[in-house]
Amino acid sequence: MKVYYKKGDSILFARKVPYEYNGVQYEADLKNEDIVKILDAGEIEIGKYGEQKNFKIKTRNGEKKLGFNQQTQNVLIKTFGDETKDWIGKDVKVILKKDIIANKKVIIPYLIVDGWELDEYGELVKSGDKIQEEESIEIGEENNPF
Repeated sequence: MKVYYKKGDSILFARKVPYEYNGVQYEADLKNEDIVKILDAGEIEIGKYGEQKNFKIKTRNGEKKLGFNQQTQNVLIKTFGDETKDWIGKDVKVILKKDIIANKKVIIPYLIVDGWELDEYGELVKSGDKIQEEESIEIGEENNPF
């Protein structure tokens, strides 16, 4: 297996909370309902948790890098196709979801287009594809296998 040396591109990751950089205060790069532009076709980078698909985006504070989670990728694939070069120049909306993962409080950014939203369980769904509560199957005590 051949490996390649990659030097950082000096583009900072997009932040979801206010921060200070070089003595200057900034508001969060990503806020709920922001519109950001996808600037490149992305690169796979090896990080703390393995392979990460990072893309350059245009935020309120300039060009930043953001790892697209699988849910974001699924929305973009269904909307723009599975070739990331077709995503370049597209405007997408930011939805931020607060969650706890592995006992750590996190803010998860999702990038969506019109017609997508978080359902009552915090999952990304296309409008009209939501399972209605009355349609859900309730498992009674008699049907519980445990």
